[in-house]
Amino acid sequence: MRRRYKLPVAPSQNLDSFLDILTNTVGVLMFVSLFISLVAVQSATIVRTPLVSKTEKQPHFFEIRGNKVTYIDTKVAQSHIKELVESLTVCSKPIPPDSNLSDYDFFYEQLQEYYRWLQEYQDCITYKAQEFRTFQVRTSHYNVRLELEPFSEVYEPIEADVGESSKELKQENSEYKSILKKLSPQTDYLAFIVRPDSFETFRQAREIAWKDKFSVGWEPMKTDAQIRFSSGGRAVGVQ
Repeated sequence: MRRRYKLPVAPSQNLDSFLDILTNTVGVLMFVSLFISLVAVQSATIVRTPLVSKTEKQPHFFEIRGNKVTYIDTKVAQSHIKELVESLTVCSKPIPPDSNLSDYDFFYEQLQEYYRWLQEYQDCITYKAQEFRTFQVRTSHYNVRLELEPFSEVYEPIEADVGESSKELKQENSEYKSILKKLSPQTDYLAFIVRPDSFETFRQAREIAWKDKFSVGWEPMKTDAQIRFSSGGRAVGVQ
């Protein structure tokens, strides 16, 4: 009688771990792909500014919005702000009394005096803050007001459609050229705040400035962003 032989059976394998690894790998690849796509889209919309070089020259600011150039007269605003500051009383913060005084009655008297001075100091600060909040001045093209947190000058156009077009810039009696004639390439430079719709006019204004030997700096700014100059300084440098 023939002897029967059993065929070898392959050992069973648990594929759960392998499937988990495969799923995680696919998930990571999808995330990386999505991230790269987002970066690619984002980089297409970024306007890169030139490198900034240090300068001792004084900046003079222009906004270019709606393909029109407008002068931002910061000197007029700064002059009025200086007058406001000089007209206000200096608020002197009182020094608390020494708590180690052995004479309790004298210490108590000094403490009461300190609280009175402290109230006067707080009233002074409140009054000053109110004066700053209500401050407004008008330049040729902007209303200027102050904000306290952080302390900054905010420039808002008086009219939506203001400034000189690319064609008007070329005229010898244009406001833009008249301003340049009052400045010196040796001591002054031009700083342009450029809105997304106005790069063509910016290039025209920059070309005119270059022909007059002026250094130029510029900074792109979103359409709805306010123009603010803070106490930390103005960041549009020569490029």
